[in-house]
Amino acid sequence: MSEELSKRIDDLHKRFDDLRADMNARFTAVDKRFEELRADMNARFATVDQRFEELRTDMNTRFGAVDRRFEELRTDMNTRFGAVDKRIDDLRDDMKRGFRMVTWMMGVWFSLLTLLIVLFKFIP
Repeated sequence: MSEELSKRIDDLHKRFDDLRADMNARFTAVDKRFEELRADMNARFATVDQRFEELRTDMNTRFGAVDRRFEELRTDMNTRFGAVDKRIDDLRDDMKRGFRMVTWMMGVWFSLLTLLIVLFKFIP
């Protein structure tokens, strides 16, 4: 019985050693798969990072173009407002000139009327 027990114990040790070897081989295979997965994920994240960087660069370029367009519009708007201000100033000058002319003509008219009244003695 002791030899049989010894054989069974040796068989158990061999089976445990085989199981340990099998487990180590499987864990090694799983570790390898996780390393492959990690490498694939890192490559994909690098691709995503690169695409985001390209998108950021493209957006900055486009926003730069929009900013330039707004600057052009601001310059054009300021130029046009300057032209409107000049036209309003010219209109104001024309109105002042016209009012001076009307005032001068009314002065001449009233002077002539006064002269006529005095000459022809319309006032008693």
